[in-house]
Amino acid sequence: MGINIHDKIIKNAAADLLGPIGVFQKGQSRTWIDDNGWFLTVVEFQPSTWLKGSCLNVGIHYLWNKSDTLTFDYGYREHESIEYTGDDEKFSEEMAALASLAKEKILYYRAFSDLSFARQQIINNNVHSRELDLWNSMMICFLSNDYKRGRFIYNQVADIVKNDYREWVQELDNTASKKIAPILSNHESLGKYVVSSIQESRSLLRSKSSMKRLKNDVKYG
Repeated sequence: MGINIHDKIIKNAAADLLGPIGVFQKGQSRTWIDDNGWFLTVVEFQPSTWLKGSCLNVGIHYLWNKSDTLTFDYGYREHESIEYTGDDEKFSEEMAALASLAKEKILYYRAFSDLSFARQQIINNNVHSRELDLWNSMMICFLSNDYKRGRFIYNQVADIVKNDYREWVQELDNTASKKIAPILSNHESLGKYVVSSIQESRSLLRSKSSMKRLKNDVKYG
């Protein structure tokens, strides 16, 4: 059998468990994508630096943060690395269990299509920097028509980013002051801004051959 038999075992386990529920492989990588409109669930069978095998990362990538790079914005490590030691049968069983765990998490994250549920979870998810957590909370509020809370969070964002000169924080400040502040009193425009940001991210991602299977027509809640 081939030298990369462990990669084949991982791919087969993912295809068997994730393919039937509509999840697609990103190119020939160990990353699988579940397209949920305003967010993607990203499944990564991450290789070890030193050993043959895989750990499992599963989480949500928010598409309102306009980027063609996939990130784990909610969720991440679900299982530590499992090593391939040459026993194909044992590793196949272990990878089937890992793929089953990934499937379980994918089905759970599909509940975030309910914007009210997603808003509650995201607002309570304080795992990144305060700036980024507040930003994502603000965006889900605008997307889910909770404008009063979204504007309240916007004021918090604007206050903490104005004197922070880190490059990525300044990008938030620039977007807040130039894109959001002028439309802050217009509910319809706020919702449209978030949707347009999502659509731009989807276009950026779909321009990559590995992401062509993203849906063309999507709903946002």
